[in-house]
Amino acid sequence: MKSKSNRTTKMEDDYLKMAMQATARAFDVDSEDILGRRRTEPLVFARQTAYWLIHSGLGLTYSKIGRMFHRDHGNIIHGVRRVREVLELDLTSRNNNGSWADRARESRELFKRFHETYVESDVHLALKGATDVVHPS
Repeated sequence: MKSKSNRTTKMEDDYLKMAMQATARAFDVDSEDILGRRRTEPLVFARQTAYWLIHSGLGLTYSKIGRMFHRDHGNIIHGVRRVREVLELDLTSRNNNGSWADRARESRELFKRFHETYVESDVHLALKGATDVVHPS
């Protein structure tokens, strides 16, 4: 039987941070609250959006995302489904404080930009390392 690792890779940690920053900015909440237990409506949907970003961005299993967020995998499944539904139906918040779908889309765009920067910096570091090997100081 395969053992389940509670450890995350550096890339998974980086994706968690990118998802938290993107959703925090789009939903105007503190990124640390996304990992917290508070259940105000904006925080819950921001948290669920972060699950969705990581699931769609990395393709990680619900169980792995649950371990990253210290949540049961069932919560992750529910959150990802809810975000998909909100996007499909273009739902707004209960207090008409803007469109949840727009905020989820904004989170996705920010996440994409963070990811592009992350990949570019990794490529830059890899190229620099290759150059250092070819041309040692």
